[in-house]
Amino acid sequence: LILAGIVMLRALVFFTILHFVRCSCPSGFELVRDGQCRGKYEALHMDFEVAFDTVVVKCKEIDGLPIIIHNEEEQSYWQLWQDNGTRPYWLAPIGLTCNTETDLWEWADGSPLDFKPQYFDGDLNRGCMPHCSWFIYPGPDGGRWTMICGIADPLYTPNIMCTTQLSIPPGYDCGGFEDDSEDGVCYQIGATAESWQEAQMSCRSVGADLASIHNAQENSFVRRLAISKGAVNGVFLGATVSGKDIEFGWIDGSRWDYQNFYSGFPMAGFGQCLAMDTSTTSGQWMNRDCSTKLPVACISKGVTPVPTCNTGPYQEGQVITSPGYPYNASMPCDFFLMVDEGKKVELEIISLEANSCCDFLIIYDDYLGGNMIANLTGEITNATFTTDNHFMRVSWQPEGGVNVRGMAMEFRAV
Repeated sequence: LILAGIVMLRALVFFTILHFVRCSCPSGFELVRDGQCRGKYEALHMDFEVAFDTVVVKCKEIDGLPIIIHNEEEQSYWQLWQDNGTRPYWLAPIGLTCNTETDLWEWADGSPLDFKPQYFDGDLNRGCMPHCSWFIYPGPDGGRWTMICGIADPLYTPNIMCTTQLSIPPGYDCGGFEDDSEDGVCYQIGATAESWQEAQMSCRSVGADLASIHNAQENSFVRRLAISKGAVNGVFLGATVSGKDIEFGWIDGSRWDYQNFYSGFPMAGFGQCLAMDTSTTSGQWMNRDCSTKLPVACISKGVTPVPTCNTGPYQEGQVITSPGYPYNASMPCDFFLMVDEGKKVELEIISLEANSCCDFLIIYDDYLGGNMIANLTGEITNATFTTDNHFMRVSWQPEGGVNVRGMAMEFRAV
């Protein structure tokens, strides 16, 4: 029974980790800096003059943008990018376009042209021209930006180069509650309560309050969450009649700045507690008798985790994460792993998400003075490394850890 409990707990931990693990960068893309993925989406035939429009549409298919260059690092990256490590691309279209209202060149995301390479066509210094596309030459001696207008070339098949941005969970932890990813609050639907008073106690027993709702998005989220938990006939909300009239107020003290009552509600004589009708998609409200039996909607403020480097000791099979995972990857930490003498340490990287420019996970064969087994960065999942003895040192060394989640791993004796 104890063993079954351990297995179940470990499975729960893995589920929590894997909830955040995802191959965020498109296939073949590189996680480079500040959580930005860069790479080739596909090669596609196009005419020179429509290259900008084409690359914008294609990159949008993966929620991305074409090449946008604001600094020397980005310029150098795209100038030196090579297809499969061997063949440089030729005249890759970049996301520079003409804003006809301002007569200025700007990037596809609306940001201004605030960087120019060492070599570029003189048109970049003049008023912009619509129906033209800009390209970057490849190679260590290239990097030139050139503009082409009104030329059809049936042989032109460039690589569509795009950037995408990792989605990062909010900087707070909802624990066992559900997160709507917008306003820093967390919700849960509790079991049916015998009364509104019992509903309050049900929420408070888990450090929460009956739910207050302040906009249509929150209302829709609570309604959908209730349906997913089987509460299809309504839930109690955290408001009650205040004063002598039928005016409601939230019991958590927050402002009454949104309401979604059925027409004619609240009605005198129908009760002094607030409920949401979850049987319809609109999730409208009504006042109900406080002794009504209904499931309860609870709300909790998310807790912002404080990154801490845990010094161990660590157990085999324990899921170990970088400090602050998955919300904050900025704190360095060293992990010293040990198994029984005569055995070797086998390490499994469950998930690594690190900017290849700056953040590294270094694995050593021993805890002091050992050989380096691997120096890892970027996106890695389910990779295994083994020592030659019964010690291993794993060093998480971020330089900022900006917009990435960090790492999760476990070890065992072999």
